[in-house]
Amino acid sequence: MAIFEPSQRQNREAPPLPELGGIEYPRAAMWASGNLNNVLNDDKGRQLFRCFLFQSLADENLSFIEATDKLKKMKSSDEKKAFAKEIISLYSPYINLSSGAMKKIREAAESENFDPEDFNPAIKEVRRLLENDQFPRFRRSEIYLDFLEQLLPRAYAEKWATSFEALLGNHVGRHHFRIFLRGIHAEENLRFWEAVVEFRAVKNKSPAMVNLARVIMQTYLAEGASNEVFLPFGVRQVIQKRLDENDIDLVLFDDAIKHVEQVLSNH
Repeated sequence: MAIFEPSQRQNREAPPLPELGGIEYPRAAMWASGNLNNVLNDDKGRQLFRCFLFQSLADENLSFIEATDKLKKMKSSDEKKAFAKEIISLYSPYINLSSGAMKKIREAAESENFDPEDFNPAIKEVRRLLENDQFPRFRRSEIYLDFLEQLLPRAYAEKWATSFEALLGNHVGRHHFRIFLRGIHAEENLRFWEAVVEFRAVKNKSPAMVNLARVIMQTYLAEGASNEVFLPFGVRQVIQKRLDENDIDLVLFDDAIKHVEQVLSNH
């Protein structure tokens, strides 16, 4: 049965959510600031990510990674080869591989001297998809934020009433603040704030920083942008001048952020 066919998914039982016992808030909160490996190496994190992927109709990617892990641990050559063919039969119609990677694993499974390492290009491509597409969405997902909220100590939430920094610095607090801002049509301010946090995490004065600065300008500060953040004219003018002169560093958006944080804290 093609278990990953959309028509079959409704007949499959959703994976169970991880139990709340045996885990505290800081451990689960680290999944949002870490990388994919941090989640996959945590049994509860992996299970929650699996639940997210199931909801997103993308759980075949994690299942493929797990199957190839199992393949590499097998001892018998005949067993490895048979299982490799099973993996290809089950997953090849559903995972998004380049033609080169797909060709390599198909040829490997038919080779007289089967080598599981020939699956590495395919594994790399699937992991890249998980890391760059599905994992970022997982960190913003309702399923993750709901799980976090159930673990949230009351003391954390109590700080939100007196500390704007505590509110924005907490994943659950920021989630609820986002919903509030969306209701008053002001979410673009928080999105801009998050974009600048990402900007500041990039290597200073690197090409990546330059590119991201221009994206932020076009997305949030350009006149008429759909997510335009309203800044004092002088602040916007200084940023544009520095962009025109390619004078881009970590402090480029500092004055803009001060203004936006003031706006957000007044809501």
